[in-house]
Amino acid sequence: MKTQRFVVHTVEQEEPVVEAAESDAARLSELAAVDASLWGLLATLLSFKTMPHLLGLVITSTFLYALADGDAGLAAVGFTSIALGYCTTAILSNIEGIRSWTQLQPWGEERPPLFKRLLLSTRILALPFSLALIFAIAFFVLTSEGAATWLALGLAGLFVLWAVAQGRSFAGWASSIAARKSPASAPKSGQGFIGLLTLAVIVLVFGAVCITAYASLHSPSLFIQPQTVDIAVFTAASLAAFGLMNGLTWSNRKIAMADKALRRFHFRWSLLIHLFVTWHLLTVYRHAAMNPGAIEVYIEEIALMVFTVFMGIWSLTSRGFGSDLKLLNTNNALPWGLAFGYAYAGSVAMISSVVDDFQTVMMLGHIIAAITGIAMHRSVLAKLLVRHHEEQEIQKIVEHVEPLHTKEEAANPEPQATSDLSEEGNEAKEEDWDGALDNDWETPKDIGIKAEVEWEDVINIED
Repeated sequence: MKTQRFVVHTVEQEEPVVEAAESDAARLSELAAVDASLWGLLATLLSFKTMPHLLGLVITSTFLYALADGDAGLAAVGFTSIALGYCTTAILSNIEGIRSWTQLQPWGEERPPLFKRLLLSTRILALPFSLALIFAIAFFVLTSEGAATWLALGLAGLFVLWAVAQGRSFAGWASSIAARKSPASAPKSGQGFIGLLTLAVIVLVFGAVCITAYASLHSPSLFIQPQTVDIAVFTAASLAAFGLMNGLTWSNRKIAMADKALRRFHFRWSLLIHLFVTWHLLTVYRHAAMNPGAIEVYIEEIALMVFTVFMGIWSLTSRGFGSDLKLLNTNNALPWGLAFGYAYAGSVAMISSVVDDFQTVMMLGHIIAAITGIAMHRSVLAKLLVRHHEEQEIQKIVEHVEPLHTKEEAANPEPQATSDLSEEGNEAKEEDWDGALDNDWETPKDIGIKAEVEWEDVINIED
């Protein structure tokens, strides 16, 4: 019995360690597995079967963007209707027959000329644009005259939502990248200050290089000319953001430093999100202090729009890959992405036409994206490490309690043995109670004269 109890105590003491390591590995593996859908989504979006949809996005958005300068309300109705048309198409794309209407089929052996193929390829735009026309007509029929103006203002206000979505979608992608190829979970000593210093140096050098490269574009000289003042000011801003992000996550960082796999994830994740925040802060600083040209701003915002649309649709569809039962999956990834693209392009167009100070609004969007990145830095670490911290606390409690039981058993071995023997004897007696009862019934009882009875009184019976 003593040996059995000792083995049980040993196993119970080791279980929290094993469970903690397994749960850490499971959570990191779950994050890493999300990234598998990224290339699949990219292949879907750039497939030749659906290329007319992307060309339609570029051409239609350019036309509506130009229209917004003269009639913002009408352009807002156009952007919104097409976005709703693609949303409806995405929902219907789970049906096999409907999905064939939105994708090009192989031409076969008899391929028509290139120009004819281009014209015939536009037929896959018929469904979403027909639905968009229905939504636009319904809007003008069911609403008042000033509704289009309010729609334009509302679409411009959604730019704040797109900035938040950009930060959240990038955080989802970056966390999956950081979790890839993580080492096995194992205890780790040290506070990781070298890694923290390395992280700070990379972030500061990144900011200085970007400022120098941007300043060199406007310099008449062929040689790189470092901007000492701009670098010094932005370095101070970067250090402030760096200190804020690490101050908010210091307790989580201490937990991560005690485990090899978590330490690796913490460094990679922090590096990616720090670069994201630094780039947005750098853009704000450039707009405020370095006077970029209008063409540069538009090129930058177009690139940002492409990046935001791609990362946004990846974030939406990454949970649906591998399942045909979910609303978002590979069958309708492109329609959802196009709907998001038209809505985002409409927001940018409305801001440029409705709001007078376009540059200030774009700066506000970058500030919101940077704040979202700071919040996501803490949120991802908290979700990953909170359970790990609870498991470590349980492990400490078990390690503190188990030695006490071992000492008590070692100090009192005999009573334990006696108790065990007495328990076995009681069990044996309890098991034999049926046979003893049978013997009592079978043994004859002497209740006659031979019985040892003392007769104290004589009873006389009279007739």
